Amino acid sequence: MDFQVIPYRGSLPEGQVNKVFLLTDGWDDWFKYSTMYVVFYFDEAGENHRIGEVKIGEFEMIADQRRPNIPDRFNELDERFFSLGQDDSYYQTVNELGDAFRDNFLEAMRDVARDADLFERALEEKVTGVSLLRSVSDQSVRGQYRRMAQGGARLTEYAFSYTPPPWGANNLPPTYNFSVHPETYPPTNVHVLIGRNNVGKTYTVEQLTNALVRPEEGNFGDFRWDEIDDFGLGDSESFSNIVGVTFSAFDPFEPLSIPENKLSRVRYQYIGLKHTGRNDDGTKKPPKSTDDLAADFGRSVQLILTQKSKQERWRRALSLLESDPIFKQAEIWQLIETFEELQAENETREAFNKLRKDARQLYSKLSSGHKIVVLTITRLVEAIEERSLVLLDEPEAHLHPPLLSAFIRSLSDLLINRNGVAIIATHSPVILQEVPKTCVWRIWRSGREKRIERPIFETFGENVGTLTQEIFGLEVTNSGFHKMLTDAVRDDLTYEEVLARFNGQLGDEARSIVRSLIAVREQEG
Repeated sequence: MDFQVIPYRGSLPEGQVNKVFLLTDGWDDWFKYSTMYVVFYFDEAGENHRIGEVKIGEFEMIADQRRPNIPDRFNELDERFFSLGQDDSYYQTVNELGDAFRDNFLEAMRDVARDADLFERALEEKVTGVSLLRSVSDQSVRGQYRRMAQGGARLTEYAFSYTPPPWGANNLPPTYNFSVHPETYPPTNVHVLIGRNNVGKTYTVEQLTNALVRPEEGNFGDFRWDEIDDFGLGDSESFSNIVGVTFSAFDPFEPLSIPENKLSRVRYQYIGLKHTGRNDDGTKKPPKSTDDLAADFGRSVQLILTQKSKQERWRRALSLLESDPIFKQAEIWQLIETFEELQAENETREAFNKLRKDARQLYSKLSSGHKIVVLTITRLVEAIEERSLVLLDEPEAHLHPPLLSAFIRSLSDLLINRNGVAIIATHSPVILQEVPKTCVWRIWRSGREKRIERPIFETFGENVGTLTQEIFGLEVTNSGFHKMLTDAVRDDLTYEEVLARFNGQLGDEARSIVRSLIAVREQEG
């Protein structure tokens, strides 16, 4: 197989046949390494296939060496080098070009997803942790990427369970079961924990995070994989990525520090108001300012736009949020076109500096709810891989119902594409109507006893009022307008007299409730 490296800002030649080109990319990681190339393949008919982004490392790179010393032309990389595709779409495209091409291409590129022993050797190199694994977890390399590099399916089913630590003495905690089935409808990638205040929704999410991210630091409950796939995923493995999302100033869980070198047992990322780490004197850092959040957004946009596949996922995620007319008017997607123009006019670093500035300015003009939504979905596009677990605590706190529904649909679509899973702790029936009942756990407490159960009725697409009654039951009928209607009927008023008491200002739902309450009263005598 014939390979040729094209210099940065160079262009692909025309009329090529059965040849691979590596287009040098100007992106660098932490201002230390520039290992990115974009791969194109001209097949035997001369058709051009864009395979995608790859990073190439070299064993024993010397100090201040930013890029591997690969030759300008080669048939296969020699033993000094190793490579890793930067997205599952890279391996998907290679598979689509046929088994023979896949095997020859990945062998010639010394791909570490294909070669397990080579990957373990490469992990000893600093360039691997800082650069090649900056946007890819080692769990994904060992799992999804290796499966695909051997011709396997892009998405697979998986299931897991979690039992929190005991809620007080002599109380057996419930066990939550979750399963993800690719390409099913309704989708099964979003799961919901719902119930009234103080039943333990947030507690469960926090303890699950601890159990996965820092299990050695205490008893955080029992997490188990319920199925083991063909590549040996079992209790010794974990999710490729844990992403915690909360914008509550009262959330007690502190985000963990994120190392520059991405080698870790399980990668953890935090999206929210808090800074990672503490001040030098050990005190907590203040919450992030609007400028801090805008900077987070700018950095995330920059990382997304370095990869075509992530750019396309981001554009789709934004389009699903545009069912909200005000969000649509913001035209966040224009940053993609802005970056293309900046690239044509500036060197890479200057283009990224200007992009981040434009992104921060655009972000600052959004409302608080839109700020939260666009930052969250952008960071998730950047972070989510196969078997990523996203944990969200009460996203409804800052979003009106239509925007909340749009966000859940966008989140679900992204998770379907990446085969990730989200667990949402919520009070909101608006979220509930976006998922099937098989993905819902209703939590309730009586004293110190805690129980969980699936809803009796189907939840996907159900009326919000019906879901509210189903989940909260007597809490609804004993509060708000329900209580006012019940009190009126208990005063032995007729239907017309109840209407008169409320000056005729009752909606259809309220009138139906009044008729039902009067019928029950008359039946009971």
